[in-house]
Amino acid sequence: GWTPCIGPILGSILALASIEETLLKAVILLSLYSLGLAIPFIFSGYLIQKFMLVSKNLKQKMILINRIGGSLLLITGILIITNHLQVVGYYLLEILPFLQNFG
Repeated sequence: GWTPCIGPILGSILALASIEETLLKAVILLSLYSLGLAIPFIFSGYLIQKFMLVSKNLKQKMILINRIGGSLLLITGILIITNHLQVVGYYLLEILPFLQNFG
């Protein structure tokens, strides 16, 4: 895991676990957090050979992937700075209403 990502989330989970009614609920909460953190690492270890084959094919397209990813980051940054990211979010919910069921 990456410390800037783990710190706030783990702190929140620990705070929630500390106010649970029973120890079992706190243990379940922390166990689910740990499982959620571990699953991507387990899958990536299991599928590393397949990833290596796919990554060889992606090397040819890496410049395009970097440009698209960089453009998305730049656009997102501009939307955040201009306070328009929420407008885009509302627009996405209008055209893709099933997204309201997530989160």
